Amino acid sequence: MLLEFQVENYLSFKENNILSMIASSSKSKNELSDSIIVKDKYKILSSVAIFGANASGKSNFLDALQFMKKLIFNSARESQVGDEIAVNSFKLNSSTENEPSLFEMTFIVHDAIYRNERKDIVFRYGFQVSKKRIRAEWLFGRFTAQESCLFTRVMDEFKFGDKFSEGKRVYRAIGKIRETTLFLSLIASIKGENAPITNSIMEWFKKLRDLTSIADERIYGVTANLMTDRAMKEKIIKSFCLADICVENINIEKEPLDIADLPNFIKKDLEKKGDLKELHTLSVKTQHLKYNKAKEEIGLETFDFDNEESDGSKKFFALIGPILDALQQGLVLIIDEIDARLHPSLCNVLISLFNSKESNKNNAQIIFATHNTQIMNRRKLRRDQIYFVEKNKYGESELYSLLDYKKVRNDASYDKDYLLGKYGAVPYLGNFEAFVAGDE
Repeated sequence: MLLEFQVENYLSFKENNILSMIASSSKSKNELSDSIIVKDKYKILSSVAIFGANASGKSNFLDALQFMKKLIFNSARESQVGDEIAVNSFKLNSSTENEPSLFEMTFIVHDAIYRNERKDIVFRYGFQVSKKRIRAEWLFGRFTAQESCLFTRVMDEFKFGDKFSEGKRVYRAIGKIRETTLFLSLIASIKGENAPITNSIMEWFKKLRDLTSIADERIYGVTANLMTDRAMKEKIIKSFCLADICVENINIEKEPLDIADLPNFIKKDLEKKGDLKELHTLSVKTQHLKYNKAKEEIGLETFDFDNEESDGSKKFFALIGPILDALQQGLVLIIDEIDARLHPSLCNVLISLFNSKESNKNNAQIIFATHNTQIMNRRKLRRDQIYFVEKNKYGESELYSLLDYKKVRNDASYDKDYLLGKYGAVPYLGNFEAFVAGDE
């Protein structure tokens, strides 16, 4: 489970900004206890919502989470040799534009293997990177009450703790580490399952899923692939009915991918990823009840999902599979603009699945950006689950929690106060009517 993420000098985030999934201590009965996952001494939030004006930096913060994961899995690949690191520092200030960006994640790995035993371990892993190289990298683990250093890296200098023999062995064997390669990624690529600590961490990062790209209703391969499992298919179809989107059946058809007409750069990228014979396209068909003139059922009519279903249905299809999968496997989901093309009530229901002990039995978490203030309600979210992003006149984004406002009462109308500007992070609009009329 994710405990904390921090980023500095990345896109619009100039200063260090921290998102914490650790629940605040509160004795109020109004604070929603079902939104808290209790693990050992930790009380962890199952969901966090991020609000803010357009172009405030919400997407940039979620992008930082995904950037960290991508670099961890890609930096050791031979295909990346000679490439710059695709990191973008804060460009609107001369003091930061050439400085490294910082990323750090603190998380719990369940059943991590340590000294041939399985136990829950809290890890803190991070790095500083510029386009040219890894400037610093560190890994700490909490095997006992006290945090232990596993390794630190400053430029080309490494130091190891006595609990990270797998890292020592790799470093002694390799000697020189490529400047653009994360050491953690290198260990995983060389030792794999023979590096139990590293492997446990890499497996955790695989459970960090970014749905921002598939939240576009045109991209729904994740749900389509999940429907190869009969039980999951039945759940997805049932979910459509519960969402008041009536379909009787959903069928997935696979067709070989014809790459002949694709641009060469796409072909080369596909070739790097594996056997082209394995690639295919997915075609989704829905079936609806058909009636005669007397409104009697006479059979089923098949619809082409791409061309004959609504944008809302496509968005729901794109999200529902990964959400059900996350609840089943205990994943951490990241979703930008979760409310786009969805009715607010439906959006609220999807989020509430993570804040329920009944539906979230495997401790899944969700971090999402939204403009839907209906969810900003004391009956739906705790104060520590509500975050805001605001950008100042210098182009710097700041992430902060509703909890930072000490005088906010538990029974306050969060949504109304937010729209009134009491918490910031709202757009301050000019007089559009006068502007269009030509008076300004």
